[in-house]
Amino acid sequence: MKYTFLYSFFILAHLGGFSQTKIEILSADELVYDQKIGNYQLCKGNVQFKQGNMFMDCDSARFYDKINKIEAFGDIYIRQQDTLDLHGDYLEYNGDSRLATIKKDVTLSDGNMTLKTQQLNYDMVNKVGYYSSGGHIDNGEDQLYSIRGTYFSRSKDVHFRDSVRLNNPDYTMVSDTLKYNTITKTATFFGPTYIYSEENTIFCNYGWYNTKTETSQFSQGAYIEGKSNRLLADSMIYERQKGFGEAFGNIFFSDSTEKISIFGEYGKYLRFQKKTLITGNPRAFKMIDEDTLFMKADTFIDYADTTNNKKRLLIAFHSVRMYKSDIQAHSDSSAYNFSDSSIGFFQEPILWTDSNQITGDTIMVYRNKLGVKYMDVTNNGLVIEKDQNGLFNQISGRNIKATFDSSRLDKIYVDGNAQSIYYALEDSTQYSGVNEVFCGTMVVALDSNRVRTIKFMAQPKAVFYPLEKFPKSKSRVPGFIWKSALKPQKINFL
Repeated sequence: MKYTFLYSFFILAHLGGFSQTKIEILSADELVYDQKIGNYQLCKGNVQFKQGNMFMDCDSARFYDKINKIEAFGDIYIRQQDTLDLHGDYLEYNGDSRLATIKKDVTLSDGNMTLKTQQLNYDMVNKVGYYSSGGHIDNGEDQLYSIRGTYFSRSKDVHFRDSVRLNNPDYTMVSDTLKYNTITKTATFFGPTYIYSEENTIFCNYGWYNTKTETSQFSQGAYIEGKSNRLLADSMIYERQKGFGEAFGNIFFSDSTEKISIFGEYGKYLRFQKKTLITGNPRAFKMIDEDTLFMKADTFIDYADTTNNKKRLLIAFHSVRMYKSDIQAHSDSSAYNFSDSSIGFFQEPILWTDSNQITGDTIMVYRNKLGVKYMDVTNNGLVIEKDQNGLFNQISGRNIKATFDSSRLDKIYVDGNAQSIYYALEDSTQYSGVNEVFCGTMVVALDSNRVRTIKFMAQPKAVFYPLEKFPKSKSRVPGFIWKSALKPQKINFL
């Protein structure tokens, strides 16, 4: 026989600053009260309780009416209007404090997410649940796990602690402390956090990640590490769907494959264009031939797209300065080709090798394993060598090709409007004279920066002057300018 008991009164009291409501028994198949058993009513079969807007079903229960408490067993189902569904196999509930402890295969759902654990403490007034023995939240593509967690039903926030893990089809997130909103799907990190994906690993001590929009922010020791590269910065933001990222403060980028490191204060990453920009007093260091190439500029851009025979390039813009033990440079812009270590210098470039200064409209430098192999100077080429006595040997022409042997100038080929001024030394202090030559093309062979032979072709015109009779007005070829003050020194990059 089924007995239904309806209570139409409420006993109001005050405990902890909120009103109390008596628990009501709405239904039960069997109701037993025996003081010999205990000071409670034993409810069996299709049991249902109510308190305010909270309803609770179970297989059986002990109802402590005088102290307003329930101990329930089997197939427990608690619902609170449309905001909460709570299931479990065992319940202890205090109707005065409105605190519930649910155990064994506990499931809590708010319509958007499902929380599963083995024990949950739930505050019906503040709508806050807490577990400390491991929990799992299913929120669509996001699967979250932790040893401890607190769920805030009103704000839809979950605070996770200890061994936190968020699994998504595209990545896995591991953290010490994490807050997650089940509506916005935003995870906020408050401790050491790693995000693992096929592309890279991200680390930070503070930040957030919106798993719905795939936008994120990382700071406090943040870095992104790929298979061969690593980016560190004070803070970073990244929009994965747009393939757009920014980095701020104390940037350090390294690529172990290319043996290059870049420092700066601001960075921008365009994933789909495979393009990285770094500004803010940037500096680059690259290992070449067991030596280090140092470079400074206002802006660096790394074009990393090597598909479809595209070359990976490091472009430097404005106030470019470069230092390597065998060559130094100054120009407005430059381009370094990672595939063959060639470097192009543009807009008023100046190069120095030993005591030689080389200028032109554009200069391309090509290397091999031994160092600089040759360079091409396009338009207004000029090579100046300052000898040991401070006099300037000069070779100019429309286009110049200079070859090197063990990083020393070996031959100079001049094509078009060739001109040469050469001070011929007999010994370290005595000169036999000055040779001035004009011709169409010229080949100059050098030995330890001293002219060994010169071949003049295409209507050569040469005049040899005794040193004391050489006109001062002829001592400089057109376009001559000596800019040794601009020559970079290694100390400027350290």
